[in-house]
Amino acid sequence: MWGPFLVMGCVMLVLGGGLLYVQGGYNEVEWDYTDCICRGTGMNATDYLQTSKPSGPCKCIKELNITEENNQAKWDRDILLYYELENFHQNHRQYADSRDDKQLNGDRLRSDGFPDLPFSDCEDPHNNDNSSGEILPIVPCGSIANSLFNDTVKLFFKRDNSEEWKPVSLLNTGIAMAFDKKRFNNPVEDDQLKTELEGKIAKPRDWTKHLWELDEDQPSNNGLENEDLIVWMRAAPLANFRKLWRRVDHEDKSHAELRDGLLTSYLYKLEIEYNYDVSSFKGRKKVIIARDNEFGAKNKSMGWIAISAAIFFFSFGFLFSALRRLDQ
Repeated sequence: MWGPFLVMGCVMLVLGGGLLYVQGGYNEVEWDYTDCICRGTGMNATDYLQTSKPSGPCKCIKELNITEENNQAKWDRDILLYYELENFHQNHRQYADSRDDKQLNGDRLRSDGFPDLPFSDCEDPHNNDNSSGEILPIVPCGSIANSLFNDTVKLFFKRDNSEEWKPVSLLNTGIAMAFDKKRFNNPVEDDQLKTELEGKIAKPRDWTKHLWELDEDQPSNNGLENEDLIVWMRAAPLANFRKLWRRVDHEDKSHAELRDGLLTSYLYKLEIEYNYDVSSFKGRKKVIIARDNEFGAKNKSMGWIAISAAIFFFSFGFLFSALRRLDQ
């Protein structure tokens, strides 16, 4: 009886060691910008957000060294940008359940074909703060949608200090899982969101944009089908988590020199528009630049989980072996 436990222990030990070696060795650069200084103000970003009349959006700048503590030969395509939040419990049951999946799928409609009020378990299901006084459904409703991450990121590069910074084209599509994208659909045609829904729905309480303003340049990525929204709506199982934010467009001809990846001889700079306040839950924010791979971003937790499972199997294997010897 003890034999299968020892075999499984060996399998999990080899798997864990392999994952630690492979996933722990990927190149990545991270910047904790929680307490960054807003350009032109000299103020801490968190303090700036809490001022009564901010003069404009807070923008933080960081020049990067992508070769430090990294293998210089491994910055080949595809390059991804992630955001990371710490101490944010998306896995809280009431928070994760505060949504209306029928609404998100575009099926919560009245008889006239327009969005209906969501079910009562969805926090803040409606809003009557509008010119007509009519009760409007909040779309999307719920706590998880209301807390949508809304910082923005830009990446720049230049060959040396004698040149001006050039923008790197970043893609905001192709970041959501195909399975998730099937579950999010607009209640009207993608290019008719504002025309059909303005005055018939309300935006979530903490949003600064309307639903049809999430990506006005790409109708297929606007509204409930916006991939930033879809990525956010997949609740993370742990309090510290990363979510895919942007992809470097290696095919953009304006920076053909980055076609095969990030060149380590170049200089790089990040610019963050700081909108998301993490002070209320004592959290922190990071942006991570990493190379795409089969196992996702650099993450040793999977390896340690496999090794923990190996210890579990070995422990029970030795326990059953000792019990068998005592019975003989």
